[in-house]
Amino acid sequence: MRRLTSFAVIAISAAAPAAAHGVGAAEGLHWVWEPWVLLCLAITTIPYVIGLLRMGRDQRARIVGFVRSASFLLGIALLLIALESPLDALADDLFSAHMVQHMLLLLVIPPLLVYGRPVITWLWAFDLRPRRAIVRTWSRLGLYNAFRVLTQPVPIWLLLTAALCFWHLPGPYDWAVCNEWLHDLEHLSFLGLSLAFWTIVIEPYGRRRALSYGASIVYVVSAGFVMALIGAILTFAPHPLYAVHLHTTARYGLTPLQDQELAGVIMWIPSNMIHLAAICTLFFGWMRDDERRAAHFRTMLPGAAMRCVLIVPLLAAVLAACSGQGSSATPFQAIPGASAEHGEALINHYGCGACHTIPGISGADGLVGPPLDHWSRRSFIAGIMRNNPQNLVHWIEHPQQVIPGVDMPDMGVTPEDARDIAAYLYTIN
Repeated sequence: MRRLTSFAVIAISAAAPAAAHGVGAAEGLHWVWEPWVLLCLAITTIPYVIGLLRMGRDQRARIVGFVRSASFLLGIALLLIALESPLDALADDLFSAHMVQHMLLLLVIPPLLVYGRPVITWLWAFDLRPRRAIVRTWSRLGLYNAFRVLTQPVPIWLLLTAALCFWHLPGPYDWAVCNEWLHDLEHLSFLGLSLAFWTIVIEPYGRRRALSYGASIVYVVSAGFVMALIGAILTFAPHPLYAVHLHTTARYGLTPLQDQELAGVIMWIPSNMIHLAAICTLFFGWMRDDERRAAHFRTMLPGAAMRCVLIVPLLAAVLAACSGQGSSATPFQAIPGASAEHGEALINHYGCGACHTIPGISGADGLVGPPLDHWSRRSFIAGIMRNNPQNLVHWIEHPQQVIPGVDMPDMGVTPEDARDIAAYLYTIN
């Protein structure tokens, strides 16, 4: 218990001795500016900014939005700090500083980058023809299928867990600190596997999620447990585990064991808070989806009729007799002034059935695009936009503006025709 109460004192006082030792402790602390890191960051950031500018205000608000774009740029800034700032030099001396670096690469930077929807934004940096060429080349080379295989949830979880355990063993950790290329490999494995992990948790959205909300919660909890376990081992170890820091902590006013305890707390507590935030976000998203499904069910079966069926079973025969005089089921989304009947004819006119399987449309059995069954129950369009009439009409008119290079071409659908087609799709339960 006395050790636990001393952690706060260690954390608060860690900076004071460094200042007291002044020049000696700060001599090696400077920005690194490694050319290959700066080049990689530039290749990542410049097309993203160009894509945002080329979208225009309306498209940017619809596809990315201010919060997502700011999230990506913040992730890039934190990546620059983690790899190029004095933190990187300090991490060679203090295990606790090295752990801060690891937490940024594992838990902070990857979700910020993934949330910014970089792939779609990068595509917008190119003209329409190059966008389509990129997407077609990606598909023809089998890279899309390879990407799906490499981002399967179980292998990514196992690889991330293995990387965490391996690089925090005393031997591999000491090797990485003493060898620059191993150090880079360590950080690359953390960042790459964490990007895949958070992509599975965050993207895509709605019915196209890689994992259901419940499975995603278990996924995050299990990963957080592994990280907390490693943090607890570091915190309560009776002696220093890493030889590389035995003689580097004194000038910062810390013993090697105190430095290791502080690193364990950094890995233990903040990681639990971030995983808890992710779990809460997934839980509330799960509840929202259930609320939408419940609202849709209520539109299919009016509440008064439900109560009658449940409370007075003898009225079932009367209800059955009256069912022929009832009105048709309320669609999931109403589009005032639109004609679902005309939309059915327009679907045949524009040849939508050549790519999609569409219930109720004769000959609409295409396999190029996804089937459109249960459309009124879906939460998202193309995995990125909320399923509402405004977004659906815009998607039908200009799919290439929403996702540049997507297989669905711009068919020249007029706004009126798009409204009628959308009205028909919302009749598909």
